Amino acid sequence: MRRLWREGLRRLRQAHEEVEAAAARSGQVPARLLRRLALLKLALPMVLALGAGMLWVTESGYERLERTYAELKGSRVFSANLNSLSFLAARADATQAEYLLTRTPESLSHHRSSLQQIVAMYQPLADVGAQRADAGDLAVALRYIEGEKEELARLDALGPSATGSDIEAALKPNPVSDGSLREAIGRMVSGERALLERAEAEAASEMQRQRWVSLATIAAGMLLLILLFQAYRSEFEDEQRMAQRLQEERDRLERAVRSRTRELSELATHLQEVAEQEKARLARELHDELGAILTASKMDVSMVMRKGLQPPDAALEALQRVQANLEQGVQIKRRVIEGLMPSTLSHLGVVAAVDALADEVEAQSGLRIERDLPESLTLDRERSIAVFRLVQEALTNVQKHARATQVDLVLETRDDRLCLRLRDNGIGLDPTKTRKLKSHGLRGMKHRVDAFGGRFEIGTAPGGGTVMAVEIPLTDLPAPDDEGEAA
Repeated sequence: MRRLWREGLRRLRQAHEEVEAAAARSGQVPARLLRRLALLKLALPMVLALGAGMLWVTESGYERLERTYAELKGSRVFSANLNSLSFLAARADATQAEYLLTRTPESLSHHRSSLQQIVAMYQPLADVGAQRADAGDLAVALRYIEGEKEELARLDALGPSATGSDIEAALKPNPVSDGSLREAIGRMVSGERALLERAEAEAASEMQRQRWVSLATIAAGMLLLILLFQAYRSEFEDEQRMAQRLQEERDRLERAVRSRTRELSELATHLQEVAEQEKARLARELHDELGAILTASKMDVSMVMRKGLQPPDAALEALQRVQANLEQGVQIKRRVIEGLMPSTLSHLGVVAAVDALADEVEAQSGLRIERDLPESLTLDRERSIAVFRLVQEALTNVQKHARATQVDLVLETRDDRLCLRLRDNGIGLDPTKTRKLKSHGLRGMKHRVDAFGGRFEIGTAPGGGTVMAVEIPLTDLPAPDDEGEAA
């Protein structure tokens, strides 16, 4: 019990220290809430202490009742033995008188049976009475039993040929008179009766005490439960309000994040469109202006050489070098223009542009590209550019990192979506890159797809290599409404 109280006090001090520490960490926490938290933290030791106290009181009361019951039981047994002795003493006198009157074997047998029963009472009275009865009164009763025992021994010592006078001589008066025996038994019975009354009174008092203790414990437990329930309900309501505020703040932050993400996505998409437009403008300028200059210069040099003029050998070699440089410039101009804005994409469409790109990659890198392309595909300018750039970036990555020898390229439409799938037989993709998308090239490809509300996946293909799957809606999706989402 003392150990439980020490444990309860230790928990009380610990809870108090934790509450003070929490208050020191945050001055905005209401003291009422801290008190509730402290009460909830003390609930377990309080309940344990209350239960331990109730158990201790109950056990001690049970032990007292058990001792009282043992006392009552012993008193009843001793009183019953005294009553039995008194009855048997009277019966022995009656059977002895019956024998003296009738002199029959039956009456002698009845007397012997009474004596035997009296002798059998010696040990129970000696064992119980030694701790309960007055020594003098008990000694009177035991001397009476010893006298009857001696008489029984004298009768047993007589043989079958004993005469009536011999038997009568064996029936000597008991050294303890009937009056002394009755008085001693009466005093012992009176003492046991008084002891029974005291034990019953103590048992009734203990039962009443147990009743009041139980009622007090139940009342204290109910009060504690009510306090804990009130504290828990208040804390639960505070937590609900706090959770609601946190949810509202989280929803507001999510709306802000979605709005900012959409703004950044729109900005990135705009920057990509501006970059594509700038590439197209630069390609037109290179084609129109630089192409015209290079072509005109090449024609002039060719005309001079065709007219058969005979310039010096050094001048002829210089003209030949100029013509070779102009031809090289024309080829460089063509490659730059095709890299900025493929003319095939502008004039023949995305299928022809992707096919031409695959032919060019095969010629440059030695890759074998198996193509599954539709006969015709009509897309708007933005989607055509996006698909071409995705294929271009993917083939560039294969050439740089995959160590592949073959690429499978599939372009098709399913329902209202454009599906692009590209798989190589190379070394595969690092899972960390697939998960984190640290590569700027992969980020750019994913952003191109996200700008149309599509799906972009890239990872290791079954059996090895890398697979890229893209799905792009053929029509623009409606822009999300933050207010509608919040509602």
